[in-house]
Amino acid sequence: MGAGRFAMGDHFAEGYPQDGERPVHRVDLPAFRLAATPVTNAQFATFVKETGHVTTAEQFGVSAVFHLAFVGDRAAILHRAEQTPWWLAVKGADWKHPDGPGSNISDRQHHPVVHVSWTDATAYCDWAGNRLPTEAEWEYAARGGGAGHRYSWGDELTPRQQWRCNIWQGESPRVCWRLG
Repeated sequence: MGAGRFAMGDHFAEGYPQDGERPVHRVDLPAFRLAATPVTNAQFATFVKETGHVTTAEQFGVSAVFHLAFVGDRAAILHRAEQTPWWLAVKGADWKHPDGPGSNISDRQHHPVVHVSWTDATAYCDWAGNRLPTEAEWEYAARGGGAGHRYSWGDELTPRQQWRCNIWQGESPRVCWRLG
């Protein structure tokens, strides 16, 4: 990403106040590198195989699963998050079992790895010779640079009535694969 200046923070008062995203403030960034695509399950598996890394979710034996994506025995659901009830605390959910203990990644090798903590992501970046972006770098990139849009693609959440993300179970709309 090229160097630039942008207004960082919650421009539209849509976030949670406790996230500390206000007041909006100007940030100047030098040029920085950011991968064009997320880390895939296959890439993360290579890292785990070469280093023996055990993720935070594997250590704790639990991770959060989006409620519509959960697969498996409902007894694995420990509770719903109070502030964000669309997330379920699921016993046995981890990067190899992204939708719960009844799921796997055998047909998702090229999907982005999930259920990795900041510690896991930092370990991966160290191994790969990279680093995580700062919060300011991430927001700048996610907003499409200094354009000042709500989203990287513009200000409309669902342009042409299509979601630009894959947050539910099933076939993802084709438009999701055009990002990046």
